[in-house]
Amino acid sequence: MLDCFAVHPELGATQVARELGVAKSTACRMLSALAAGGLLERAGGGRYRLSLRMFELGVLAAERIPVRDAARPVLIELQQQLREMVQLGVPVAGHVAYIDRYGHAGLGLQLSGEVLHRVPGYSSSSGRALAAFDERILADTLAVPRRKHTPFTITDPDRLHRVLRAARAAGWVSTREEFTRGFSSIAAPVLVTGHPVAAISVAGPTSRILGLRRDFIVASVCRAAQRVSTLIGDCLCNAAPNAS
Repeated sequence: MLDCFAVHPELGATQVARELGVAKSTACRMLSALAAGGLLERAGGGRYRLSLRMFELGVLAAERIPVRDAARPVLIELQQQLREMVQLGVPVAGHVAYIDRYGHAGLGLQLSGEVLHRVPGYSSSSGRALAAFDERILADTLAVPRRKHTPFTITDPDRLHRVLRAARAAGWVSTREEFTRGFSSIAAPVLVTGHPVAAISVAGPTSRILGLRRDFIVASVCRAAQRVSTLIGDCLCNAAPNAS
């Protein structure tokens, strides 16, 4: 039921019943229960919307993702080294949710330091880094309706597949002004047993990211992603005897 509100800002029992294929009385009971639990709030006219409690829980979920703790010191070091915005993104239904960010406050709304900011995977370097190494993430990414955020956004599926094949071969990927004009990014996946659990990216003005420093940034991002992969792998190995 909560998934219905990912598409619609407000819903009533009749619409929810239609979406889920259940009786309206059942939808009424479920909506009332979620509202009583604080996950929904009444919007008037028999309609409901997501409550801020959902955001609070989302923040807690992001804070408790193991990769976030492992990556934090690496991200801070990377930001201090490059002096650009650095981000840790995880896959969410064909999008990328940034669960940690460090950088300059003056980069604008699209590149602000806010966490839990979500962008479509097809137009972000982090999304492509994740999709290039996982078929399920790839399918979710391609299932998202694609539109041109800028004239440079790649929306053609064949071209996206070529970009992702190149990303898998190289171990990193970039975007050039595909989500915000004037800003580009470079990302590499954090792999655990060959599967991506997150991506580390660096974003900033195109001239600084894809200019003379590009190769240095690529090497730094790939090295940071590998360090986090190793840290997580070590944590899993250390936890294995305790789990048994």
